[in-house]
Amino acid sequence: MIFGRVMGWLLIGVSVIMASADAVLALGPAEYAGIITADVVTLLAGHTPDTADAGRSLMDGMAALILDLPAWIAVGLTGACLSVACRKRQRRHAFRR
Repeated sequence: MIFGRVMGWLLIGVSVIMASADAVLALGPAEYAGIITADVVTLLAGHTPDTADAGRSLMDGMAALILDLPAWIAVGLTGACLSVACRKRQRRHAFRR
């Protein structure tokens, strides 16, 4: 559980850094080209994700939608979900008389 919380918080930190990099790109003098999730997946996997036939099924459409999101949103949501799923839960004690 501690590993999941640490990874969640690290992903949230990375998403903050990605959002600030996206803001710097937006304020720069060149044309704005944000960092999308497909770019990050391409860097990590080594090949471009296949979304050419994204209209075939619901799952393909969802994958294409997620890959078109800004990278900081996808990474931040993943980190937040991981942090919540691995949070420390309070122990419930049975009623005692």
